[in-house]
Amino acid sequence: MLRRGLLWRILMTLTVILSAVSSGSAQAQTPSIAESLLAAMTPAERIGQLFIVGFQGTDVSEESQIYDAITEYHIGGVVLLAENNNFTSEDTITQAQQMIRALQEAERSTSSGDIDPENIAATEFPAYVPLFIGLKQIGNGFPEDQILTGLTPLPSQMAIGATWDVDYANQVGTILGDELNTLGVNLYLGPNLDVLETASNEAASALGVNTYGGDPFWVGEMGKAFISGVHSGSENRVLVVAQNFHRQL
Repeated sequence: MLRRGLLWRILMTLTVILSAVSSGSAQAQTPSIAESLLAAMTPAERIGQLFIVGFQGTDVSEESQIYDAITEYHIGGVVLLAENNNFTSEDTITQAQQMIRALQEAERSTSSGDIDPENIAATEFPAYVPLFIGLKQIGNGFPEDQILTGLTPLPSQMAIGATWDVDYANQVGTILGDELNTLGVNLYLGPNLDVLETASNEAASALGVNTYGGDPFWVGEMGKAFISGVHSGSENRVLVVAQNFHRQL
């Protein structure tokens, strides 16, 4: 399962999204696709959508626990982690693509069909709502990167921050967004937006190179540029959940 802090941040983000879906467009004359889907869900399905979980290994067959969580408890998504042995093949990319495809097919197996955006009233429910597939790929290799072969090696956040170049941060994000989208990942757990003001304490030591720097303004600018790159590179198909927002003093 996910660590409590990470799970809490994801749950809070998704709660805000679902709240916005249910109330943000109340003035519209016709409901959006998301609103219609939410209204058609049972209470159990709505609750299940708030949970994104991890699982051990690569087995996503009908006998696996993760298949049961998807089809019986209607979870909102999964997070793939190297520490959970989700990536064990030398051909990591092919294995990951096949596993992600199987996870989405498990979700599809419980649906009545695809959403008809032109005629929501004619859509058969439960309609297919794709899973969130989450990945933490911060850069600089192990241990912050989950996939170590097959994707473009990314520089550390500190190396990006040292350039003072928002265009470069955007370019790195664009490459990552494109590759995540191709892989089938639609939820990116990053970047880290901690501000490092000194390297002399234990918290700063634990943070290492996973920060854009010590100036809050430039951390924000680099983070915005990187996230914008992820969005454009993925053609807005990857949701970004930035991390932490602490100040390491």
